[in-house]
Amino acid sequence: MRKTLLFTLLIGCMAFSACQKNLDVFVPDLPNSTDTWYNTITSAMPVSGLKADLRLPIYKDSFNVNGLPVTATTGSGLQCYFPSGSIVSAGGMPVVGTVDLETYLLKSRGDMIKMSTPTTSNGRLLVSGGEIFIRLSQNGTELQLAQQQAGQYFLEFDDPQPSALMNLFTGDESNLSLFNWLPTADTINRVFTSSQTYSIRTNRLRWINCDHFFDTTGIPQTIISAGLPLNFTNANSMAFISFNDIRSVVGMYGDVLTRQFSSGRLPANKQITVVVISKQGNDYYLGHQQSITNGSSTGTISSQEISVTPVLTSLSNIRAYLDTL
Repeated sequence: MRKTLLFTLLIGCMAFSACQKNLDVFVPDLPNSTDTWYNTITSAMPVSGLKADLRLPIYKDSFNVNGLPVTATTGSGLQCYFPSGSIVSAGGMPVVGTVDLETYLLKSRGDMIKMSTPTTSNGRLLVSGGEIFIRLSQNGTELQLAQQQAGQYFLEFDDPQPSALMNLFTGDESNLSLFNWLPTADTINRVFTSSQTYSIRTNRLRWINCDHFFDTTGIPQTIISAGLPLNFTNANSMAFISFNDIRSVVGMYGDVLTRQFSSGRLPANKQITVVVISKQGNDYYLGHQQSITNGSSTGTISSQEISVTPVLTSLSNIRAYLDTL
């Protein structure tokens, strides 16, 4: 009887162990979960697809060039003035006929996040009056501005409270993972204001920004990092800081060593919203957390971690939330 009992217990233990092994095999994992961070983001990574999913459709217009000055009003809200002979081919030859005009005019923080064009210049915070993209083409070939006409090409757009502090910045598109605005040294590029209008004199196309640096003189500063669950990495997620009271957006970039998204130096005592968006498999996640930037004393740089827990949502819900910023 004792041997029979021992044998029965032994069989039971073996069966329990086998069940545990089977349970280990069939425990579901998080979809595409990984805690790997990367020094280089590639186009094959989910975050690159996420950026493409969020990107706004570009406004497309056209006008006819026949040797006379042209004023074109775009669907994006820009008014563009091209003097006679100012639009040329890549080889510098004057263009005639139909010219296609593609534009963006970004005036909300949410649209700047959708386009991954934060308002920073070499790590310094900018306050934007509006981000502009403008491209000219004919039969699919990109066109240029004639340099002898420099200073005669104007852009205008409305703003209820234009600032006289604005200068012109151009977009550095050389690093798609780290979009940067560069101040223009050419005095031809100027921003003028009237009661409710920005008028930009420039010799540039593509990305242009009407900005001024946020003055941090005498203000404590802090660096913000986002505390996230392990499976939210720079391969599948992106993070931004939206300032609640100024038209400014800061990108938070992945650090392989700390395994966190972090900002550059930010002014203290500002109300902000940390926004995290992620794509994992076919699923989208959104997290946002409001806070106030801290800082101890002028001349010191403090650090601040803000916890964000993204939740499963839809792409349309993410877009709708960004429209509220």
